[in-house]
Amino acid sequence: MPGRKKASIKLALFDLDGTLTKERSVWEYIHQRLGVWKGWAEKYQEAFLQGEIDYIKFCQLDAAMWRGLEVSQVEQILQDIPLQDGLEDFLNYLRGYGIKLGIISSGLSLLVDLFRKRYHFEYAMANELEIAAGRLTGGIKINVYYDRKKEWVEEAMRQFSVKPEEIMAVGDSHGDIEMLQMVGLPIAFNSSSASLLKVAKIFIPSTDLRDLIPYLKPYLE
Repeated sequence: MPGRKKASIKLALFDLDGTLTKERSVWEYIHQRLGVWKGWAEKYQEAFLQGEIDYIKFCQLDAAMWRGLEVSQVEQILQDIPLQDGLEDFLNYLRGYGIKLGIISSGLSLLVDLFRKRYHFEYAMANELEIAAGRLTGGIKINVYYDRKKEWVEEAMRQFSVKPEEIMAVGDSHGDIEMLQMVGLPIAFNSSSASLLKVAKIFIPSTDLRDLIPYLKPYLE
């Protein structure tokens, strides 16, 4: 925006599920919409949380449940996912300072692609459902592990030639701890994770992203 000085923060990295969307898990959201959560997919989540299966197996079992679905059907479901209040205003506020925007998500690239197109994120990484002839094969390529986002933060640093102190990161869950630990301005938004709060410089329990703006002004103006 004309007249504003250049911000010390040059890149903003976001978790997606539960941070930019109200839904904590895009996986669960799709399962719920398809009617395969109760008595089905929820068992896989419980097995993962109990340590009975690892993250790779968890993702593989989830993805296998959607084998044969048309990609367009899933994309239509994702069009309806509820977003956090003030999302567009908040992103425009950051863009007003020339800040680049990125997403690092252990969710699905189909949702990330929607965000990239709608809000013009310059950087994004997520897990990819395998597609053939317009349908899901039931396979998945896992790029981002639930609690391992370090390599993608490092890739963003290389791509945008920024230092850790020039990055802010926003997350809501335990899986975002590694990402927040790597940046100069770690932010916990609407988080129920006590561990995440310990590494955050800024924390607000609000579900409106615009409520972050007053806390960011000392870093931007």
